[in-house]
Amino acid sequence: MMRYKLLMVLCVFLTKASLCQLPSEYIFNNTSRNMNSELAMKKNKIGIEITTSVLQAKITREQGNYRLRSHLQSAYSIGINDIYSINQGLSISSGFHFVIGIRNFFANIPDNDIPGYPSEPPVIEDKDSWAAIRIPILIEKKIKIKKVKTFVLKMGVNIKYSGFMQDILIGTRVTTSNQTFDIFNVELLQRNNDKPWVTFLAGVSKLFVLGNKNILTVGLQADISTTYFIKGNYIITIPNQPNTSGTYKISGTSLGLAVQYILTGANKRLVRNYQKNIR
Repeated sequence: MMRYKLLMVLCVFLTKASLCQLPSEYIFNNTSRNMNSELAMKKNKIGIEITTSVLQAKITREQGNYRLRSHLQSAYSIGINDIYSINQGLSISSGFHFVIGIRNFFANIPDNDIPGYPSEPPVIEDKDSWAAIRIPILIEKKIKIKKVKTFVLKMGVNIKYSGFMQDILIGTRVTTSNQTFDIFNVELLQRNNDKPWVTFLAGVSKLFVLGNKNILTVGLQADISTTYFIKGNYIITIPNQPNTSGTYKISGTSLGLAVQYILTGANKRLVRNYQKNIR
């Protein structure tokens, strides 16, 4: 009878020991994976971002026969972002970026509209750069597709400022055999009355984890603005022709390609050790 009791106690002890061993191994492996993920994705990260965008000026003709046109314009920005991870799928980012854009406009004058001009009538045209700064404030959400591909959706605002720019006066003057006169004038205001303005930004990027545990994201983003920070009234004055006048404006609404290199601050040695433990 005593042997049966000892055997039962031994069975109960072995059963409890085996039941405890399985959760312990599971907890160790699960903790290793979580620590590996946390080491590779620290709370605070720094991103270096370059963006190239296309945009279009808005030209409105109010009167006259001539038409002022604009080619598709370009803008480029470079800056640094501070990215704070709320959890593995959600983060908040803010940064400081410098933006430079290339604006342009032109108008063709028919051959016979300026008599006495020594060659073909001039083309009214101008091409120059503008600059601004922007401070993005964004919410970013990671989405995994088929457990392999990771995309980042981002949405938020840009706070922009161009008050350091100079307002400029642009004109076109021609000389015929009889006289010299102006055929085009516009004063472009580029400072937005020395006030910042807000634009709305949304985009999607593909995320790549590099061999050094840093991250590269490549994607598209749309920047939508309702503020025309560059604007001016133009007038085309051709002798013996009715004047043409209108407005030329740029809001900065654009579609761009953004590339960002994110420094994760991962401890690569610990990551390798944890990866070995969970294999």
